[in-house]
Amino acid sequence: MIGRWRRRHRPDAEPPEPAEPFGTADGPGRRHRAVLDSRPAGIKLARRITVTVLTGWGLHPRTTVHDAAVLAATELAANAVRHAAPRSPSFELSLVLSSRHLDVAVRDRHPAPAALPGPGAGGGLAALAELAAELGGALALLPAPDGGKSVRARLALDPVAATGPRPAPATPLEQP
Repeated sequence: MIGRWRRRHRPDAEPPEPAEPFGTADGPGRRHRAVLDSRPAGIKLARRITVTVLTGWGLHPRTTVHDAAVLAATELAANAVRHAAPRSPSFELSLVLSSRHLDVAVRDRHPAPAALPGPGAGGGLAALAELAAELGGALALLPAPDGGKSVRARLALDPVAATGPRPAPATPLEQP
């Protein structure tokens, strides 16, 4: 899945301008929360909610941050369903948009502590941590106040500004 994402979002592509300035309609930022069942259908619903909410906020599909956020929501929801469902019948999807970054988080109530994968580890969370870092963000594991845990992917809204300008392609693209 990460490979398809990288092929779709070439490093030399310029990010499109948002449809409206972020953070002006609802104050300093926007927030959306949804509580979903810890069943496979919850994964699909988390993905659909993320697409709908982000599109409504002006982050359009097939852009770097939008697609990375959808991927993050899907992976985090899948982990909650796969690993926490026996002790957490539901999970919470949280989307928070500020003027500089987008947070995608999933919180479950499973009491067992978890750990993020280390560098070089395989699996979905390791790939998600790498993707977030490439976009000027990070993956974080946070304890939930009522027990359980929250895993948050923070994505910079302007990956080029966060990581510096990308090099030009080796060969110019031919115009049709």
